[in-house]
Amino acid sequence: MENKVYPTIKDTLLLCLLFIGLQAVLELCLFLGSLLNIFYIHDGSILSGLVLTATSIISFGIVLIIGFKKTKRNFLDVFKFNKISPFLWFATTIFMIGAVIMISEMDNLLNLILPMPDFLRDIFEQLMIEQTLIFAIIIIVIIPTVAEEMMYRGVILDGLSRNYTNKKAIIISGFVFGFIHLNPWQFPTAFLFGMFFAWICIKTNSILLPMYMHFFNNFLYLLAVRYRDIFAIRGFNTNFETPGEFQPLWFNITGVILLALGFFLIKKGLEKKRTTGVYYHKEA
Repeated sequence: MENKVYPTIKDTLLLCLLFIGLQAVLELCLFLGSLLNIFYIHDGSILSGLVLTATSIISFGIVLIIGFKKTKRNFLDVFKFNKISPFLWFATTIFMIGAVIMISEMDNLLNLILPMPDFLRDIFEQLMIEQTLIFAIIIIVIIPTVAEEMMYRGVILDGLSRNYTNKKAIIISGFVFGFIHLNPWQFPTAFLFGMFFAWICIKTNSILLPMYMHFFNNFLYLLAVRYRDIFAIRGFNTNFETPGEFQPLWFNITGVILLALGFFLIKKGLEKKRTTGVYYHKEA
């Protein structure tokens, strides 16, 4: 029988369920705390920001520690912080500008087909707009960038790519990345990004570019929603407003051009300087 390394598909699902369970328990504690007037988690106060930051760190931290320990491998074997060429940083920036534009329009289309319920949209509004800026950056940008990439492109992708083909590992890791967001409005974006981040991680043998792309997307999204008067483009990152508006045609064309150009440059960069590491040796 072929020996499997950690995590397999089953292990991946169990890790995700553990994370969901921890989040549910912590959310229940926050809810009970607000009922008892211990703190207010949705009023944008410094205390609420500290509480939300702590719960995110605790839930991600526990799952990451458990997952990493069970791999029984060295830190840098699981979390690959290998050097990336300046050209690929530039190419990825071009790609992400186009991606953010097109993902925003995809969100508009999804919200037209399946409008987001008011209570869920209110949660996004409270985190994006009402929360203190520094805590909004920590909760929406920094923690997901570091913790999610270390989990999904670190622990999970490392194990899946060792047990299965790279193509299967990319699809599965992308799916669980979309699923873990726990709502259908974020799933398509997270699924697509998850697969692309995994592909980049495998091709470069590094999680640095996925971290950068994750940071870029979340940070620009936060700024575009929080400072709508500055990003005064119809339909751009409207945070699932109902009824939604579509973006101008010229803006979408710009997004497509930048997306295609960025991808072309990324491919050229990968062909120009291939990684010599041996962690991922199967064809994607």
